[in-house]
Amino acid sequence: MTKSVIIIDDDEDTVRLFSEFLEEKEINVVGNGFDGVTAVKLFKKLKPDVTLIDLNMPNGSGFYAIKKIQEIDPKARIIAVTADTSTETEEKLQKLNVPVVQKPFNIEHVVSSINGEFP
Repeated sequence: MTKSVIIIDDDEDTVRLFSEFLEEKEINVVGNGFDGVTAVKLFKKLKPDVTLIDLNMPNGSGFYAIKKIQEIDPKARIIAVTADTSTETEEKLQKLNVPVVQKPFNIEHVVSSINGEFP
């Protein structure tokens, strides 16, 4: 079954690349946005199978959006995408039960994460 995904990142090129790569892998990108506030609105409206979200964004960080999305649906599948490799960030994501894909990303790793095959 094809997964539905929303992509949230403040870098438009990253959103475009993610969309193109995922569509090639037959993953249905149903929406995209560029900040945390938009992420929450899109999640409420579209109810995707997976939300891919950057952490460092204006107008509502990825952490803000993750917490809000988990309030809406505690079982929401969220994957953080970030260049931040700090222990503090990893610990925060572990507490939220959110896996992370490091930038620069490997598209096969992203696809396997979306499909539930977390490393």
